[in-house]
Amino acid sequence: MCGIVGLVCNENINSTLIRDMANTIKHRGPDDEGFIFMFDNNIIVAGGNDTPDKVWDSNFLYSPKNHINSLEGKKIKVALGHRRLSILDLSPAGHQPMCDEAQKVWIVFNGEIYNYLELREELKQKGYTFITNTDTEVLLKSYIEWGFDCVSKFNGMWAFAILDLRKNILFLSRDRFGVKPLYYYKDDNYFAFASEIKALLRLPFIKKEVNYEAVFDYIALGLEEQGEESFFKGIRELKPSYNIVLNLNNFEFKLHKYYELLYYDKFEKYNPEKEKKYISEIRELIFEAIRLRLRSDASVGSCLSGGLDSSTIVCVMNEIIKNQHLSQVGDYIKCFTASYKDDKVDESNWAKIVVESTKSQWIRTFPTEKELIEDLEDLIYTQDIPFGSTSIYAQYRVMKAAYESGVKVLLDGQGGDELFTGYTGYFPTYYRELIKNFDFTDLINEIKNVNNSPIDIKSIIKMAIKSELGKYLTFPQIRDFLIKKTSYPISLLNPEFYKEFSYRIKDRQEKIPNSFNQQLYQLITGFNLKTLLRYEDRNSMRFSIESRTPFADNINLIEYCFQIPSVYKIHNGFSKYILRQAMDGILPEQIRKRVDKVGFATPEVK
Repeated sequence: MCGIVGLVCNENINSTLIRDMANTIKHRGPDDEGFIFMFDNNIIVAGGNDTPDKVWDSNFLYSPKNHINSLEGKKIKVALGHRRLSILDLSPAGHQPMCDEAQKVWIVFNGEIYNYLELREELKQKGYTFITNTDTEVLLKSYIEWGFDCVSKFNGMWAFAILDLRKNILFLSRDRFGVKPLYYYKDDNYFAFASEIKALLRLPFIKKEVNYEAVFDYIALGLEEQGEESFFKGIRELKPSYNIVLNLNNFEFKLHKYYELLYYDKFEKYNPEKEKKYISEIRELIFEAIRLRLRSDASVGSCLSGGLDSSTIVCVMNEIIKNQHLSQVGDYIKCFTASYKDDKVDESNWAKIVVESTKSQWIRTFPTEKELIEDLEDLIYTQDIPFGSTSIYAQYRVMKAAYESGVKVLLDGQGGDELFTGYTGYFPTYYRELIKNFDFTDLINEIKNVNNSPIDIKSIIKMAIKSELGKYLTFPQIRDFLIKKTSYPISLLNPEFYKEFSYRIKDRQEKIPNSFNQQLYQLITGFNLKTLLRYEDRNSMRFSIESRTPFADNINLIEYCFQIPSVYKIHNGFSKYILRQAMDGILPEQIRKRVDKVGFATPEVK
């Protein structure tokens, strides 16, 4: 888990720019730093003030030979920089940028390839040898073996850049669902990339201008980073499931989508025998996803809100360490919870049930209004762009508590609501699907059992009507509707500004789902999950914590869930039905049968 930066230029650039970019995201990797520079087809390997003595003294092909300050004023055309948070193979062997034996392929990598041990064995069978115990070396040699298709082999989260001197290209990739960030800038003379926007803003050739399309989306629709555009003009986000190939000979830029999540879109009636099969498979896949994400040479703990997702993670972790002692976890799981005095949003009593059931070590943080004000500037700087609620601050404080407790890796339940149907907005879509397919038996059953859901029938009907009306309203009607019904200050918009960007409302309007699984697909591949993952990434990395999200990036679990018909996802009034059933005997019954939906809430109103 790290921070990466890079620069390519048709002209020559000063080597100090890459140093300044890397220093800006030092929080992502305080354990080590490294750089490479290319000029006249030669590679210079450099370190910096934060490069440990053991790395300087090491004798790997990618060990630094020069201090970056000694290169000041030297003009180069390609530069890569890396800040390391040491998680796997804590020795100097894990230093980056890393290269192959011929020093022809170089990589900077942020993330974790959780199935790296299995891929390593597969590559060994093909004749590859390894000198480190890192997933970085596995990723590098996977690229050498399979080329651009290597990403299809990975189970995990990643953002990486590979400089391939054999082909004279720069290859960049971002994971399938956007767990790890990657931003870039390109014009006729420059290409630059970084893990965070703030690093790109250090470059003198990037003008700090507002992107008004993103401003409109935020004010009028409450959206953050909906597409490729950021809040800064010219700075773009590499979308999840995309690669970039930059030809260094002619500066040709190619953007390619390498992955598309498929989902089952046919309606099926409930079958108890099929349910048993789905429950068994989901249970096994959840255990495997969490087991893989416990691979670490640094200490591992978990977030715990008391909801189904985080409770599942803690309880499954507990089952795993019952059968296998893991030194990185220890005898007792360290769990971190944000708590409040306001009973309406505080879930501490639920979290306590899990803590007592698993005999975990419980570390709580108690965010206050005063502390929020004190930390607000740092929180905004951490997130890079505006955000929607103070729940982001609660997460910020949970990460800080983990850092202060010496935990370096946290598992979190992000993605569980998108994968297992945790939001109330799913219910009207599911009801519509039942009506559309004339399944009135199941519809009546759902209505009878509505007390098991976190929403009542009246609210479901209102949400369904609102959704249907959205298909037919014109722009002025939508504007009036938004002014009356939403909390976003659209009424304050300049009429000309509204008129100029109102087409973006139409883009949003056309995305109303036709089926239940399509709605899940939109949320997990669209802006919804990606936004939550950005909060997660920035808050965790602000405190040099690696956050792992098994429900948001385990490809085997996600693909299997999307082949399950909707009738097994909401059933007998229960949201997350298949998850609840799969965790029978694992979760405490009070948690497994929770029917309220608090979310990760904070006491915003007195």
